[in-house]
Amino acid sequence: MFNTVPIGYPITKGPVNLQAFWGLGNKAWTSNYGQSTQYNIYPDGYSPLTYALAQGFGSPNHISQWNPMLIGFNLGNNTTDPALTAIGQASAYNWGASLMQQATLQSAVTSSLRSLSGIEAQISNILKSDKLDDSQKARLEAVLEEVKRLKEEFQQVKIGVTSAEHILELQEQVKDLIKSASETAKEIMDEIKENEESEASESSDDADETDDETSSSSAAVSTTAAQRAKAENEAVDICKNIYDGAIGCVGTDYDKIRAGVDAITKDNVTAVLNMWQEQYQPQSGDENMIETIFDEEMFWNNSTNTGLITTIVQKLEERAKELGVRNSLAGQFAVAYDELDDTFVNEGKVKAAVMTILEKVTEAEGKSAKKAVKTEKTDNAKKEAEAKKAQAAKKDKEKIEQKKTQFLEDMREILGDDKAEISDKVQIDKNGCKIRIEGKDYFGKDYASLAKAIEKAGYSPAKYLKKQALQAVA
Repeated sequence: MFNTVPIGYPITKGPVNLQAFWGLGNKAWTSNYGQSTQYNIYPDGYSPLTYALAQGFGSPNHISQWNPMLIGFNLGNNTTDPALTAIGQASAYNWGASLMQQATLQSAVTSSLRSLSGIEAQISNILKSDKLDDSQKARLEAVLEEVKRLKEEFQQVKIGVTSAEHILELQEQVKDLIKSASETAKEIMDEIKENEESEASESSDDADETDDETSSSSAAVSTTAAQRAKAENEAVDICKNIYDGAIGCVGTDYDKIRAGVDAITKDNVTAVLNMWQEQYQPQSGDENMIETIFDEEMFWNNSTNTGLITTIVQKLEERAKELGVRNSLAGQFAVAYDELDDTFVNEGKVKAAVMTILEKVTEAEGKSAKKAVKTEKTDNAKKEAEAKKAQAAKKDKEKIEQKKTQFLEDMREILGDDKAEISDKVQIDKNGCKIRIEGKDYFGKDYASLAKAIEKAGYSPAKYLKKQALQAVA
């Protein structure tokens, strides 16, 4: 196999002269085919070194297994030089180390390409989001461009040709890019979250305003807790006067009944009628207050009982209009007024109409009260939201000022000009920096990244990001 000598040939005829056979030295070799010893002789014409190398060729420890290139052997002189052997061993070590390095570099290239492809896929997916603004898209696209650049460089790498230093340098760039991409993605996700919270707050405010408008259209005034308490207190005295004038005395005390009815307003009429049903109707034996007043004949007092009841109906109508339910009760009011205006009044129709009206108006007041509570909560929520919004605006303003200050400091330091000022064309907000040059917008999170972006496009950062002197502009 190593172009040393042919396999040889066995001595097959006649007895073997072992003394003569062993006297052949390295030219003789034995084998064991077919469970019998065979005595073989290498052909003539080869050097002693060649015969020596051929010996033990099948052994696991043969030189062909650990030094197949025969490094260190002076094949021309048929001798082995110790110095050459040392060189051969060193060469073999270096060769192995080289193979290991190549394997390591190949692994680094493969791993880096895999990492870059992963980043590329992630950023591409993020860029599909409709929640990104132009600044955020530009920052992600800048990272994506860098990813693609590094991928192209790694794809051009040839193991054994491209220097190991260059490959390791590219690998370090990948590490830096991964860190930069992660930071950029986190910054943008935080910005999106902050914007969503702000939009949610504004949306809530808009919804509250819509509710308020709806409430206003259905009811001109909402019943507050204080208004209800006032009406309840007034109802106590009104009901007592009417009861004392109609039931709690001998005969009829018109003045007390009249005083009670005259104190009824649109704001307390339902409280009066409902309190009567709860506390006085069982004692009166009448169906309701309307029946109690009907039963009292007061024609001698320049006013009839029907006039008093008409007053109560009028106050109910005022309250119904205020609550936005007058139209739905128009038929009931018509029945009550028509009967009260007749000479012979159908008291049953009036009582039924008044009780129906009372039920509906009381229901509307309950809804109005709930709206009042909701309005109060909404007002408090609005105040809280406005306070939060003001605080957020304050923080945003502070953040922008900090960015401007940092932008100016970085620009002066990088350009070496401690008197430089920011160009009016540079726009700085809480999310980053922007400048428009020849119809195209360029973005960056700070001076260095914005400068890099426009420099990559072939523009001078000093020319466009720094405010130019008037004479220079002229």
